[in-house]
Amino acid sequence: MNLKVMLGEAISAARRRKNLIVFFIATHVVFLVFGEWMVAKEFPGVLFLRAEQLKEIQNLPYLKPLTGILADNLALKILYTFFFNLIFGAFLSTTVTGVVFVLPYLIAVWRSFIIGILIYNMDVSPALITVFYGTFVLEFGAYCVSSAIGMDLGLSVVWPGRKGTRSRREAFSLAARDGARLYLLVIIILFIAAIWEMSWLHYLGPLKLPDNIN
Repeated sequence: MNLKVMLGEAISAARRRKNLIVFFIATHVVFLVFGEWMVAKEFPGVLFLRAEQLKEIQNLPYLKPLTGILADNLALKILYTFFFNLIFGAFLSTTVTGVVFVLPYLIAVWRSFIIGILIYNMDVSPALITVFYGTFVLEFGAYCVSSAIGMDLGLSVVWPGRKGTRSRREAFSLAARDGARLYLLVIIILFIAAIWEMSWLHYLGPLKLPDNIN
């Protein structure tokens, strides 16, 4: 099967999952804004969470190769970021967890909320703002698709009638086949996202968080 046919099938599967994908897009946007709003209103617990996250963010283990052994090799940084986001960011955390259909939603809420509280009023350059929002749109766009796949798998077990069958096994199989087709879109978007993010940061230098964030 050639790439054009596979892409056509992926787009058709995306149309069938349109409502779930839009649901996750709305979830990410709403809770991103909600996180920013809570920081703006200076809720003490949220400000504490923000401070803790900012202390830890540059010491996260998965970031160390990007500033260590891979620092001078743009191609390897792109591949590392792509595979990490595909395996851990999308497949394991938003698709596999869909077996319990509500988990992809809870993960989307948490991720977006944390991003929202971190980015509020950050004093960074316009170039880094461009990097961030481009990366957010691409990566979280892919996660919306992978989350929709995961939730569809879980719902097919709970509510097989959505797939026009009474058999949970058959419904799950139908959801899995559509999910496999949709993953081509996830792969393409995350690869573009990795090129976008790592290319910018490679030439701009790594993001340095300011000591004082208002």
